[in-house]
Amino acid sequence: MTMKPFLPFLTVALLFLSACGLEKPPASLKFPDAKGDAAPVAATTAPAATAEIPSDPKLAAGKVVYDANCAACHDAGMMGAPKPGDAAAWAPRIAQGADVMTKNSIAGFTGKVGTMPAKGGNASLTDEEITNAVAFMADKSKGATAAAPAAAAAPALADGKTLYDASCAACHASGMMGAPKPGDKAAWAPRIAQGVPVLVSHATDGFKGKAGMMPAKGGNAALTSAEISSIVTYMTDKSK
Repeated sequence: MTMKPFLPFLTVALLFLSACGLEKPPASLKFPDAKGDAAPVAATTAPAATAEIPSDPKLAAGKVVYDANCAACHDAGMMGAPKPGDAAAWAPRIAQGADVMTKNSIAGFTGKVGTMPAKGGNASLTDEEITNAVAFMADKSKGATAAAPAAAAAPALADGKTLYDASCAACHASGMMGAPKPGDKAAWAPRIAQGVPVLVSHATDGFKGKAGMMPAKGGNAALTSAEISSIVTYMTDKSK
């Protein structure tokens, strides 16, 4: 048997090995054994620890709704949305009560510092889901509620009546611009349900609702916060 036909093949093989940096072929080729010599498999990375889930089922459900629908705006403070845990931002909201916060979240609300779209922009959310999400955010934000400034001693109801007669009766006694008349329980019931702090805020800063409008301080900029509070207390007491 002649070697001539085999020489061209051997020449090409040596050139190929040389190009690969192997001037000499290895003495033997060893392939990894399936068990002992196989390359170790990289260890699986442990999953990141999840955020703490509230033990209260309602708050836990609220966290799920919040993470999926509310976090995009509230975590970033978008459109003035208060960040959960920001005690200073949440204190006046919590003071309004859960019912008011939930109502504003369901129907939508525009305040002095931002806008809340109805149901956070997701119309498919149920009222219960909104309620749970609000409860979760409020609970997360009330732990270090900012201390309210010491309020001056509230003037007596008699003082409130005097101030009312001088500054508010022109509209409220006649129902002008939709102003609720003191003593009209049907008109005052939903307002009283919001809480005195909300009523005082609306009376101080002004407010426009579905049934009418309230100019800031009733149009009398000289009234103090204590006087506004006294007037509101007088009207609500007369309308319960």
